[in-house]
Amino acid sequence: MESEVLQGGVAMTDIANVIAVSPIAGAKPGSRMKISIVTPSFNQGNYIEETIKSVLCQQGDFFIDYVIMDGGSTDNSIEIIRRYDNLLKGGALPVKCKGIRYRWVSEKDDGQADALNKGFAAAEGDIGAWLNSDDVYSDCGVLDRVRKYFQSGDIDLLIGNGTLIDEKGNFIGDYRTDSVDLKELLFLDYHILQPSAFLKMGYYGSSPFDHSMVYCFDVEFYIGLLLNNIKFRKVDDVFSSFRIYPGIKTLSGLEKRYREFMTIEKKFSADALSIFLSRMYKYLSVVTFIRYGRFYPVRLLSGLVNKVFYKLIVGTWGRK
Repeated sequence: MESEVLQGGVAMTDIANVIAVSPIAGAKPGSRMKISIVTPSFNQGNYIEETIKSVLCQQGDFFIDYVIMDGGSTDNSIEIIRRYDNLLKGGALPVKCKGIRYRWVSEKDDGQADALNKGFAAAEGDIGAWLNSDDVYSDCGVLDRVRKYFQSGDIDLLIGNGTLIDEKGNFIGDYRTDSVDLKELLFLDYHILQPSAFLKMGYYGSSPFDHSMVYCFDVEFYIGLLLNNIKFRKVDDVFSSFRIYPGIKTLSGLEKRYREFMTIEKKFSADALSIFLSRMYKYLSVVTFIRYGRFYPVRLLSGLVNKVFYKLIVGTWGRK
């Protein structure tokens, strides 16, 4: 159960913590499920406490293996991460599942994908997911519902819905993954909500995420799995809240995201017509809207553009 954690490359005392009826390391095949959550973070002191609390509050018949990969934050992130380590060690934080192993490291990394690769390499669960340090699980029963879905059917990937929240945690709207259609995901709108996706650990393998990508490494990862006929289930259940605020990577890098997406299309498809239509669609719906979306006619036309390209590529007037 001992593990060495590095902070800034300097060996620290062990901060792995297990509070359990029986040691996690002694779990036998067929016994209680262990769920690994990896949180990559860098200077997210404004939000990471809510993220941590949403993981540690989870209750149900499973163990939590929580790995926080901090990229060398210079704000108050480390203070917050260490506080919850101490609360768990001191027994001051109620544990409502069968046990929690809490590990963290703070050191320079090569970006979010690199941090996740390292985090999942250290993870020990049966099921794995990652929760960014500005997002949260929607309630304290999420992981137990995830456990039940995996135990009730032969699936490798579970995909749920979520909500959108602002920087203060206020509700903005619902986020639904209505269907999982490969042509739609690859050529039109990729709409799998990453923090609401859970996957059997074996699929993470060795360095699953391309750390040359900044914005779309998760898109490449999940589309690759789906193209290889992974057994998945889409459920109408809300698992997470995705935070939207000025400066968020998803919004601030839309044009760069568009360019990364073009490389993914080329990697996974030889359908020249669909790729051509997709690039037109993404340019018109993303790049043009960013530059000219303040004008009412552009906003009015964006809905029509969406419908036309959906009809051309997947044959429906909008999402399936």
